Amino acid sequence: MDCRPGTFSGTEGAVGLLHWFEKLELVFEICECPEAHRVKYATDTLEGIALTWWNAQVQLLGLAAANATLWIDFKELIKREYCSRDDIHNLEVEFFNLKMTGSEIEAYTKRSNELAVLCPTMVDPPVRRIELYLKGLAPEIQTHVTYANHNNIQDVQRLAHRLTDQAVEQNRLPKRISATTATTSATTPTTPSDSNRKWDGDSSKGLVSVQSQSQQRKTNEYQSPAQQSSGSRWQKGYQGNHPKCNNCNRHHSGQCSKGRCQRCLKMGHEAKDCRSPRPVTQNQQQQ
Repeated sequence: MDCRPGTFSGTEGAVGLLHWFEKLELVFEICECPEAHRVKYATDTLEGIALTWWNAQVQLLGLAAANATLWIDFKELIKREYCSRDDIHNLEVEFFNLKMTGSEIEAYTKRSNELAVLCPTMVDPPVRRIELYLKGLAPEIQTHVTYANHNNIQDVQRLAHRLTDQAVEQNRLPKRISATTATTSATTPTTPSDSNRKWDGDSSKGLVSVQSQSQQRKTNEYQSPAQQSSGSRWQKGYQGNHPKCNNCNRHHSGQCSKGRCQRCLKMGHEAKDCRSPRPVTQNQQQQ
């Protein structure tokens, strides 16, 4: 179980079943699992409706007989359950009409290998497997791969991959979509969300401006509407009726108090320099 064989619940479809087979068979090789124990090990990874289906088989055959089923027979048994005849027919039609798109040779080879496992009647004898693979190749490389006359599907696929790379370099085939996407994302600079903002050429100034605006927005979020309104009036300037004083540059009426001591109310010094023995009382200040 440390090899993490994966699970199968019966809802993954035909391709999910295929991937489950591949993972299990890889674990069998790593652990050198004997043929007599493979079905017992594989059924321990079933879940959901697939586990319910296997428990029904155990009740029908008996536990010892069910676990003694050969791995190849078990694969056919579970394929009949989760790959119906209609599903197999659709896969066979897809396999026969499968074509390579542009220069995506990896996707074409991967899907071809998957369908070859799910549709074994279409690839027997092995020469039919090669014919179906050649039929779906792009015309730019199909003739060259066919003339090589390889008798092994692995050799045919390796040659097709190599010729596809050459055709892309010679501009006879378009570049792979995955490679184009990676190059574009690597060369495209990141831009701010506000594409209409005009910068003055100094990125540091632009960064400070963005941070200041962000801080102002956060401040406004925590202010009440009255505070926001007061702040906006302050930014617009004084809007009252008092005249502006030339002495203190503030708006008030009456005598200016700039330079007046707030302790003894006398002109000519400030409260910090006042020598009066005691401050003026509140009544005197009011008067």
